[in-house]
Amino acid sequence: MSRMNAKKNPRTFLRSVENVPEHIAFIMDGNRRYAQRKGKETSWGHTCGVSAVENILHWTYLAKIKHITIYAFSTENFKRDPAEVESIFDLLEKMLHKISADEKILKKKIKIRMIGETENLPEKTLKAFRDLEEKTADNDKMYLNVALAYGGRSDITQAFQKIAADAAKNPNRPTEEFLSDDEISKYLFPFSDEIVPSVDFLIRTGDEHRTSNFLPWQANGNNAIVCYYNKYWPEFTFKDLFYTLRIYQKTAEERRLNDEKRMKKVDAFLAKNE
Repeated sequence: MSRMNAKKNPRTFLRSVENVPEHIAFIMDGNRRYAQRKGKETSWGHTCGVSAVENILHWTYLAKIKHITIYAFSTENFKRDPAEVESIFDLLEKMLHKISADEKILKKKIKIRMIGETENLPEKTLKAFRDLEEKTADNDKMYLNVALAYGGRSDITQAFQKIAADAAKNPNRPTEEFLSDDEISKYLFPFSDEIVPSVDFLIRTGDEHRTSNFLPWQANGNNAIVCYYNKYWPEFTFKDLFYTLRIYQKTAEERRLNDEKRMKKVDAFLAKNE
């Protein structure tokens, strides 16, 4: 498909992508730097970032991505200026109310839920999320996980604390039953049998080369493919999504070929030494 046709018809452009990852996680970095570059207030950059979230929800749906997880607010972000933190939560609430009233999104049957230390969130933000979670609870076409007040190490820590507590309550249950991959995943946020699945592809915008304590069990433990993208989050377009998906496909294919080469070497070695 030509670049011109892609620009005119983004729906066809994204639907043409094949072999897409099942789960993409986004570290949405660069809102503040984008605002600074444009000579605007920080709050303006965060507003643009929220619009980018709404866009990415539509585009990933078109690309038939089953799960997306966005890093909306980390535990470290609480250290920022209180006025900025308050502004971010105000914007999140507006986004949630907008999604809740958007028939186009609701018709897509997207299930939305929150992961993180919810007790640290403002009551209004928490209520807006709980209302939207309840409204979309029966949806299963696509899943959106929003990481708020989230830290990967604290997620794993609290999971093992709960496992230890449950093991103490059930002394007759073998310890190894608590420590399988699937069982541990049930204790990670958001504490349900419907776990956040392993991440296949992690995209970080803003040209920062670090994963910032994001989904260490689901992403690092799954050896997810990582793309550090040089655009700021508000600049991320449907063409950027297509381009990053092509990076994923190329890297996944290279991994597959390398695995085949290794297996052939192992088979040759075993045959030689029989």
